[in-house]
Amino acid sequence: MPQSLLCDYCSLPVPARLQPSPESGESQLLYCCYGCKFAAAVTQARGEKGQANLLLTRLGVSVFLSMGVMVFSLALYSQDVYGLSVTNAPPAAIQLIGLFRYISLIMATPVFAMLGIPILVNATSQLRQRIVTTDGLVVLGVAGAFIYSYISTLSDTGRVYYETACMVLVLITLGRYLEATGRLKASDAFAKLGALVPDEVSVRRASSFEKIASDEVRIGDVLHIRAGERIAVDGLIEQGQAHIDEQMLTGESEAISKKIGDKVHAGTLNIDGDLHVRALAVGEQSAVGRLSALLELAKLRPGRYQRLADRVAGAFVPAVIIMAIIGAYLGYHRGGSVSAMMTALSVLLISCPCALGLATPMAIWIGLGRGAQMGVVFRDGPAIERLAIVRAIAFDKTGTLTTGQTRIIASAHADKSDSSASLNLSLATGLANASSHASSTAFIACAQEKSVTPATLENMKTIPGQGLTGVYKNKTIRLGSETYIREVAPTWPAFLDEQIQQYRADAHGLVCLSVDNQCVAVFALTETLREEAATAIEQLSQSHYDVSILSGDHAVRGHRLAEKLDVPVKAQLSPADKVDQIESLRREKGIVAMVGDGLNDAPALKAADVGIAMGCGADLSREAADVCLLSNDLLTLVRAMELSRRIVRTIKMNLFWAFAYNTIGIALAMTGILNPILAASAMVISSIFVVTNSLRLYQK
Repeated sequence: MPQSLLCDYCSLPVPARLQPSPESGESQLLYCCYGCKFAAAVTQARGEKGQANLLLTRLGVSVFLSMGVMVFSLALYSQDVYGLSVTNAPPAAIQLIGLFRYISLIMATPVFAMLGIPILVNATSQLRQRIVTTDGLVVLGVAGAFIYSYISTLSDTGRVYYETACMVLVLITLGRYLEATGRLKASDAFAKLGALVPDEVSVRRASSFEKIASDEVRIGDVLHIRAGERIAVDGLIEQGQAHIDEQMLTGESEAISKKIGDKVHAGTLNIDGDLHVRALAVGEQSAVGRLSALLELAKLRPGRYQRLADRVAGAFVPAVIIMAIIGAYLGYHRGGSVSAMMTALSVLLISCPCALGLATPMAIWIGLGRGAQMGVVFRDGPAIERLAIVRAIAFDKTGTLTTGQTRIIASAHADKSDSSASLNLSLATGLANASSHASSTAFIACAQEKSVTPATLENMKTIPGQGLTGVYKNKTIRLGSETYIREVAPTWPAFLDEQIQQYRADAHGLVCLSVDNQCVAVFALTETLREEAATAIEQLSQSHYDVSILSGDHAVRGHRLAEKLDVPVKAQLSPADKVDQIESLRREKGIVAMVGDGLNDAPALKAADVGIAMGCGADLSREAADVCLLSNDLLTLVRAMELSRRIVRTIKMNLFWAFAYNTIGIALAMTGILNPILAASAMVISSIFVVTNSLRLYQK
């Protein structure tokens, strides 16, 4: 992602119209607004402390001088209070009034130089790129008031408005600074991701370890990670064992025990071990690097509301200039040239495309950051907007509503003795150890629970789609599906046939074991439903979502799941069937979200209006998903749905405020009711309102 697309202060996207053209060859720092440019200069951390202090001094001196100008302006306004004029005022009063004008000029000039000229330079730079922004409106208004006052002072006729020009500059500079710091807070969550990777790491060089910068680590390097240190790379443990806190990636609150051969991920915390880790992925290729890249990319993709605001904001400034001219014309007819100038100034200052431009992106940016804190990664702004208007939610079953792990719930043996049952489990586990199939873990766990030692088999082979085979004491042992075992053992004991029927009726999966050509055992397996599945589905149903389950599993198991969760279940569906079901739901209900584990549900996730992949904390490459849940906690989905609705509500509130504020404010300014200082204050308040209203999304 080109760095030039992001503000060098707040790290949020710079509007396209403010980006330098590729032909310009400009390489200077880029800011999304004058406020960020000013704030960056004040808070810079590059060793130029004197320059930063100078800027703060300028602002402080400007406030002091502006207050002085206000005091002398009150004295000048006494002419109107007491009806003084050149003809009836005492000579001393006339001389004093003239002196006050010059003192105000002397005090206002440094304020204009210190606060006005930087805005003028910024506006001029944008004008060269044929861009007219709020800075241009401020310059027109303030310069007009200052020049008019300057001429009045030299000619000793008319009023002066130095206090207006000074206070407008102070208010706008302070307001822009506060707005910029609000933007910076919107990027806090993104900055915290980068802080998860340590700056320095200990890497093996020759026979010892030495400290180097994290960005110098290369794939294949071996890192020494002590207890209490964060891991800087995705890698494989080569020495040691430890409990690893992976909450930032997986959302799991409990630390996970890791040993030699296990993978660890960048950004996670080594709690209590001493590890040597070989780097497999570094920098942007690591899990935390990919997460940061996804979030950065998401900030740059505008949604429907953003495109609407951009279109309006693009035409806003020219429209304001036209309305200021109309206001000046109306003001001239009300009270002459002074009224015309003040009316035009008020129109220019009250107009705030900043509020309109910030209305959508601030809510989206903060929403993305809040989502990251919750373990939710939105691909872009449009994904948030679509999720907020979802009407139907379809769940995959295996790996989504269930843990994806099976367990042996019952078994039947041709020989009902305990010793035979132990031997059968030993043989089955011995074969299961040679397989990575999901069912294999069930046998291993069961053997450990019953303290059964797995048998050692020879010539073990995997029969794709059917099962496993091996040799034990010159006997052929097979473990697999009922169909596979019946091919080699056509005759079964009646007792086992009865048990199979019962297991089927209970919607259990079946794995059979044969010795030579005799079936000796049948194991009933079941999937474990996630603890929070029922609660999550109930909460979604109470929120008026139409919830259903799309499963490729057996119809009987689908029926049992429907009874347990009290939701419709479509079973025995192929990937293509799931896509058809998504299309059907869209026609009947409206916007559809599909929730899956992201591994084998890609067609359905892609077909849905919003694809939601679960458990992708360490694997963010699931391109079919619009939303990635870093953990497998289904309640995170409920929170993501609520967050998306809050974000869209905030966008609508911001847009309503921006449109209403500008419509009412400009109307009041054109009628001459609004004083320029009040107009500038209102302009600042409008932007701060949008920022603070968006920051409310951080509230839980």
